[in-house]
Amino acid sequence: MYDVRMSLPARKMIAALKLTRFSIAIGAIANIWLVLLITKNDSAYVGTNIYGIPWWSALLGTAVVALGMCGYAASLNDTVDARHDVTFHPTRPIPSGWIPMAQAVVLMVCSLLIALLAASFLGAWPVRMGLLTAAAVLFYNIVGKHVPAVGLVSVGLIYASHMLIANIELTFTLPVWLVMTHAMVCAIAIYTLEDKRPKISFRGWMGIILGWIFWSVVLFSGPLARQGTLLPKGMQITELLWPLLAVALFVATIRWKMTHARTPLLAAEKVRRYGSLWECLYATAWLMALQMYGPALFMLGFAVCSAAVVMIVKESTGATGQPISWRS
Repeated sequence: MYDVRMSLPARKMIAALKLTRFSIAIGAIANIWLVLLITKNDSAYVGTNIYGIPWWSALLGTAVVALGMCGYAASLNDTVDARHDVTFHPTRPIPSGWIPMAQAVVLMVCSLLIALLAASFLGAWPVRMGLLTAAAVLFYNIVGKHVPAVGLVSVGLIYASHMLIANIELTFTLPVWLVMTHAMVCAIAIYTLEDKRPKISFRGWMGIILGWIFWSVVLFSGPLARQGTLLPKGMQITELLWPLLAVALFVATIRWKMTHARTPLLAAEKVRRYGSLWECLYATAWLMALQMYGPALFMLGFAVCSAAVVMIVKESTGATGQPISWRS
């Protein structure tokens, strides 16, 4: 609900933030920035367009791509689910009347166009990957969300393809694989905690596992074929301790948060919020593993600032965003 004491412009702004799932963008920006930082710090990618782009414009362009894609995905979801939300989620921006359907559609189209325009400054392949990501989001909202075995795998693929907008030629795909797996696991947890229908059957679980295995093989096949290893040159396997520590901390934090959640719905909300913010810590951990300490400190600062912003938005709106599943 919106505070009636707020001015109309303030309430409209808050409704727009809720519609576009502002907090989704935190993890999305961290993910695409991770690929950008790896690319621009490795001379092996000197032939890519993004390698030669100035730092400030590359960071700004990829951030705009992430924001645009998140706004498109969230707005599309709410327009598709508008009738359903009237009955089951009447306080959301469209059914509550704070954002008319026409404005939501305009916001959706503008967000996608802005994302693709920003991608065009990064090169031809970022635009193609942006279009592929947008198509995957559309497929998920029209078909995937109604078939758990398809939709929950699609969530991971959306995150993976979004990361590769910055560099389709990336040969270090372990970070992409981790985010894909993280997104899928969080989406499954949210689906189960919110008791969504249809329930995941045994066949559905098999489909999810086989889908994850298939796309994991696809992600790993490129690096293995090119260099015979999943690790970049000079990186020791012991340095994987950083991302493994980030995963362990996430598991411990979520278990603690879920234990203290009063209801399954509140537990699902915590998985969404912390699942998104943790992608910033994953990015920091990978940069530490690559001994890129300056970029790692930059990403850690971004994580701290983002957590503060998300908490401020959460308190000011009186509700939480939904960052991890592109609204599954």
